[in-house]
Amino acid sequence: MQKKQTETGVKAYQRQDQEWRSKPYSDWHRTLDRRLLMTDVDFIEWRYRQGELVAVAVIEVTRVDRGKTVNSAYLQAIIARFETRDMQAKAARKVATALGVSAYIVLFREDCSQFWVYNLSHPQDWQMFDPLQMEQFLLKL
Repeated sequence: MQKKQTETGVKAYQRQDQEWRSKPYSDWHRTLDRRLLMTDVDFIEWRYRQGELVAVAVIEVTRVDRGKTVNSAYLQAIIARFETRDMQAKAARKVATALGVSAYIVLFREDCSQFWVYNLSHPQDWQMFDPLQMEQFLLKL
């Protein structure tokens, strides 16, 4: 089986369908004892440094709801969801600490024309990026 790549030589999405293949396991796990906590980490950003594969960030992604304006209230609601409603922020920080990196929330428009980044490990204001600025942010990790 040949590995598909993008124009830049990066591994491309390998499947033709959009099936969420782990959903049955996720649904099953949600029926178990409440003490059994499970969450996924959306992404771990990696780099090769001196020939060694190293983690540089833990990234949780969330998309802007269609038709929504991104303002301070919208951004605060995302932080509240990650911090208080769900255990995502705590889990992302724990994974990041174990890897010796920072954890981030990346909010993005569906067409990837705008990005907002929030550092969960060292909270400050959200940063807003266009696609080129976002690439530069990722390169600097």
